[in-house]
Amino acid sequence: MYLRVTSRPDICAAVNYFAGFQCCASEEHWVHLKRVLRYLRGTADHQLVYRRTESEQLVVFADADWGTDVNDRKSVSGLVIKLYGQTVAWSTKKQSSVALSSTEAELMALCQASCEVMWIVNLLRSVQWEVSEPISVFEDNQPCISVVLDPRKLKRMKHIEVQYHFLKELIEKGKLVLKYLETGEQLADMMTKGLPAPRFRKFRDMLGVVN
Repeated sequence: MYLRVTSRPDICAAVNYFAGFQCCASEEHWVHLKRVLRYLRGTADHQLVYRRTESEQLVVFADADWGTDVNDRKSVSGLVIKLYGQTVAWSTKKQSSVALSSTEAELMALCQASCEVMWIVNLLRSVQWEVSEPISVFEDNQPCISVVLDPRKLKRMKHIEVQYHFLKELIEKGKLVLKYLETGEQLADMMTKGLPAPRFRKFRDMLGVVN
């Protein structure tokens, strides 16, 4: 958990998954958990590196994995926030309620990511750091973007109306702008689930976790 929070965002999804079995762990969980420990031992020289770049000031990647937990069918939200191209915040979190569609799961993930980035904006401004707006929020679910931008489509999702209005207000005030990003480039995807090795390594490099 210490590594996940401080310097190894690449194990965020794995730690979040195994944390759900702390009170009922079995031998099978331990067998699989040792794979994570072996991965950490094999990449002990990897670290989160910061390099000066000319990238966009502040960007957000938000994603959700819809209902893959067979125990409660709750989705997992993932986010990555970059400042001048460097990873400064990341999170993997199980959603508090069951989403009825992938669009709803993505909308809840967007809401969580928006809350986090607005906190970072306030933090930067408290130390006299001017933040350019609107902040780009990358999302790979086009129906989710469509729902946020078109209020007529909200009728089917009234039970998550609060999240919708929160996002809509931030967009209307010019604080955020939603941008579509293909799933293959969605960095937050690695925060929601396990990925094939080549894709995992690609996103790990994009995070800035290198040796």
